[in-house]
Amino acid sequence: MLKDTNQMTMDLSPYQGLYEAIIPQDHILRKLKDNIDFSFVNPMLRKQYCESFGRPAKEPEMMFKLLFLKKLYDLSDEQLISRAQTDMAHKYFLGLSPEDKMIDPSLLTKFRKTRITEDILEDMLKETIQQAIQKGLVKSGTIIVDATHTEAAVRAKRVTQVLRDLTRTLRKEIYKHEYDLSEKFPEKPSIEADLSEEIAYTYELLEQIQSGVEASDNAEIKALYNRIRELLDSDRIRQIRSKDDEDARFGHKTPTSTFFGYKTHIAMSDDRIITGLEVTDGSKPDGEQLPNLLEKSKRNGVAVKEIVGDMAYVSDSNLAFCEEHHTELYAKTNSAVAAAANAQLEEGFSYSKDAHMMQCPAGHLAMRVEKRDAANGNTYYNYYFSAKKCKTCPMRDKCRVGKSKGRTYSVTCANDAHKARLEFESSEEFSDKLRIRHRIEEKNGEMKTAHGLRRAVLWPGVKFCVSDFRQSQEWRWKAGRILAWIP
Repeated sequence: MLKDTNQMTMDLSPYQGLYEAIIPQDHILRKLKDNIDFSFVNPMLRKQYCESFGRPAKEPEMMFKLLFLKKLYDLSDEQLISRAQTDMAHKYFLGLSPEDKMIDPSLLTKFRKTRITEDILEDMLKETIQQAIQKGLVKSGTIIVDATHTEAAVRAKRVTQVLRDLTRTLRKEIYKHEYDLSEKFPEKPSIEADLSEEIAYTYELLEQIQSGVEASDNAEIKALYNRIRELLDSDRIRQIRSKDDEDARFGHKTPTSTFFGYKTHIAMSDDRIITGLEVTDGSKPDGEQLPNLLEKSKRNGVAVKEIVGDMAYVSDSNLAFCEEHHTELYAKTNSAVAAAANAQLEEGFSYSKDAHMMQCPAGHLAMRVEKRDAANGNTYYNYYFSAKKCKTCPMRDKCRVGKSKGRTYSVTCANDAHKARLEFESSEEFSDKLRIRHRIEEKNGEMKTAHGLRRAVLWPGVKFCVSDFRQSQEWRWKAGRILAWIP
């Protein structure tokens, strides 16, 4: 439980003068302590602690500052505590006396996993942005939006291999804890077996051991059994590419290069203050996240009047959403992007603006595109996919392209509908606004280089969920976002 604030006393240390003698006035941690009020952390996290019993807990504000230092200096828990014990700047920032002892590193893990939740991170983001607004660091109503990719901490595999790894893990657990059940294992398919054979084998395996698993007291075996059953019954097994990270997906930065992981969608004020964030898998189109970024920026206290972005954000739905919220969208229209964005694409299909090509539900890019003009004035884009990839694709039975003989997907661009928009984009005002878009590219580079956004901080073997990823990434960029407005 937390200490009662009315009963807290201030300890006066005879060594307090060391801070003034040792820590320079321009030290980054002194600037942080003097410019940012972290007192909001204690009341915000009070609901995470028991009010009536338990031994007194360490103050959430100090624990939060420790995590902040961990990401700021890229330290392990043990390195952080060891350094904070002897570094006077660290102790000054934490609000401790020079002679105070540091906590055990294991408390950081408990605090990170049990006290910090996704909704609390959103509240912390809102609080820090509002402090920046109060200090006059957010002066305009313009935000810049963009997305950058983050590599997953695991290696992607074929769907067949993922399912094979899951069943192998289940068999190993049964061998260790419920050996008698191993006698019911069916014969494994050959190493050359395709996905349909592997799925049939897995169903047979689950059927044979079902009664034994239900009667078992081993929670790990039951959890793994239920996980495999859910993946098969929901058909999600055809989409995942790693048993350790089920949510990562392939995305494209160019027509010839791919990445396996996630996209971080960022809204940033033109003063370079991050105002909103959304994390998705790597296959999601950038433009779909514009409404979320606008709403989050407004919720965090920014009076958004203008949005600056690239061509991925121009679509009829986004333009209508911005008009409804009295916000002007400054993003250049690309006819192919607009056609894909405005067409009612089948589920799973999306347009990759980085690769300038249509992407199928399995994450494969079309090989080429043909542009054709029809007699009614419309333009048709026919995207041709690889017959070889479609033939071996695990999702071919549920995909329109996979079923078709020509392996093509077509979208239509109605030219007349965009004439007014194109006239607006040719104005001098529009060109002037687009000149600030480079600032968010600089911010993306800063986040990747200095704050770990280049790669997720999870690794094979850990239990993964989207909220874990979001928390780890938000801790990464939170330090960078706060540092961005320290004078």
